[in-house]
Amino acid sequence: MAAFINSIIGANAARVTTASEFNLGECASGTSSSQWTYVQASGAITQYDAVGIDENHQAASLTKAIADDGHFIGFAQVAFADNEYGWVATAGSDIQCLLLISCAADVALYTSATAGSLDDSSTSQTKIDGVVSVATITAATSAEVIATHPKSTTF
Repeated sequence: MAAFINSIIGANAARVTTASEFNLGECASGTSSSQWTYVQASGAITQYDAVGIDENHQAASLTKAIADDGHFIGFAQVAFADNEYGWVATAGSDIQCLLLISCAADVALYTSATAGSLDDSSTSQTKIDGVVSVATITAATSAEVIATHPKSTTF
């Protein structure tokens, strides 16, 4: 079962809109110890992308450069078009994230050359503390992660 928001009336983690329905940066609690932040996409975001969230609560598919800037880390559980509004998970379990080929369970994850995807290979990438895959995967896919307030090791 996927995590969902249960602390704000009308908040729906699966809903994206072209007009803001909540204050940007508003936080909510959900099932499976999940935490959520309301954001606006600053570019298209693929479902299950790891995202960087800047100080204005603009979310973009996570890259090494975004992680190195110290942005908050989240996980888009739905796809966003540029400028759409919605909720991204920032902590908890039952959260999906795009991972690259052959990621092992319970090991450190890093940014990758593929925006929005994490990997267990550290080659020239930035470690994201506080997030691990629940299972080992053998093909690039979305997989369940546990996120404990993930952040870049550069900060």
